[in-house]
Amino acid sequence: MKRSKAKPINIGIIGTGWPGQQHARVMSAIPDARLAACADLDDARRKEFAQTYAPAKSFSDYHELLHDPAVDAVIVCLPNFLHFPASLAALEVGKHVLCEKPPTMNVAEMKVLHEEATRRGLVYYFSRQFRFTPAMRAAKGLIAAGRLGHIYHARATWVRSRGIPQGVGGWFTEKKRSGGGALIDIGVHALDSAWYLMGTPRPVSVSAQVFRNFEHLVQDPVFDVEDAAYAFIRFDNGAVVQLETSWAGNLPDDIPMGQYFGRELNNSTVYGTKGTIRLKPLSFFEDQNGAVETVPVELPDDADSFELQLRNFIEAISGRAEAINNATQAVELMEMLDAIYASSASGREVPIV
Repeated sequence: MKRSKAKPINIGIIGTGWPGQQHARVMSAIPDARLAACADLDDARRKEFAQTYAPAKSFSDYHELLHDPAVDAVIVCLPNFLHFPASLAALEVGKHVLCEKPPTMNVAEMKVLHEEATRRGLVYYFSRQFRFTPAMRAAKGLIAAGRLGHIYHARATWVRSRGIPQGVGGWFTEKKRSGGGALIDIGVHALDSAWYLMGTPRPVSVSAQVFRNFEHLVQDPVFDVEDAAYAFIRFDNGAVVQLETSWAGNLPDDIPMGQYFGRELNNSTVYGTKGTIRLKPLSFFEDQNGAVETVPVELPDDADSFELQLRNFIEAISGRAEAINNATQAVELMEMLDAIYASSASGREVPIV
């Protein structure tokens, strides 16, 4: 669906918490985007958002925003269990959608969104701003230049020693509202970073185990999600990725102390036949005459990842670029997440068909 370059795309933000604020924060830097509206049930939070970012309109009910003909696209920043109904409602009235992670609560829901967006010729886009960080873009450049050779393996890690999220309405630790625990909150970021660098190959099977060992650290009455997940995922090109994620664990001292959650490690490493890339700190290890050498890598710039992501969303709507975070990938990402839980429950490797 192509639009005139002269007319900006009017965007409505549904949910004015931290994620919604990040999207609004960068919108003024994009001439083709205009913050047309916001919606939030929390009056105080919505009013504060409106005072800071000055949307043209403000609603308490997001359905009113969706039926505003001036709005071309929406950014869904609601709790996880509302991602699917809000995204579907937006697509049904002809709005393009950018949705925070996870895209949906399961792959069945994501397939519905994919089909609806395709049928209507709309852009569905899932938020993964980490794909746009300077380190990620530099790594993708090396891979595109063939410096890694054939990529056959990756390790994806995001672990914390004491990082179970509490507050924020209490929904993070409740399965029916969050969809999952550490895997859905932080593990999905690590998995997607590695998968993206690998070229988003098609997943074919998963062997995994999830655990809930640290619920005694939580005062909230509901804690029925995993605090750790470990997975081994095979792809159709023969490559594999190992995922390790946890909210809580007795981590050793080789993992550094973080700012808020005790010891914390968030990193992805991708292995190829010619070289290996580690994201943090960005490092490239290359075979040079039979020896592995560390090669300096320069970051391209310090551009804001939220801004670059929003620019790509706008360009995809305008027909000027392909969506980097597209609906097909969202389906495959949800297939992997669903299979991790299914494998853990069955004690077996689970095929993805």
